[in-house]
Amino acid sequence: MAQKIDKPQTPALRKTAAISSCDCLVGFLSGEKVSKSDIDYEVKRISDIQPKFKEYGLLNGEPLSPKQIVDNRRGYLSRFAYCPYCGEKVNWKQVLSNCL
Repeated sequence: MAQKIDKPQTPALRKTAAISSCDCLVGFLSGEKVSKSDIDYEVKRISDIQPKFKEYGLLNGEPLSPKQIVDNRRGYLSRFAYCPYCGEKVNWKQVLSNCL
């Protein structure tokens, strides 16, 4: 007959408060890490250089707008749903409103 062994239950995992000093990593853009504080700079830098690429024949198609660059469906920006450092959920509406 099997003997019932009572194991102590581990406490439920609780969400910890997000670290307010964390500059959350939101993804990768052109191979560079992008955080909340510098996403607008990175997107502007890419949108500013695209006309030069087009001029020299290095860009196929038309230059992208900042909105198109940060669009997750196009694949230019690899987005994270949660910051890998503090675990805070990334509020993409807020991040994109600061960027566009």
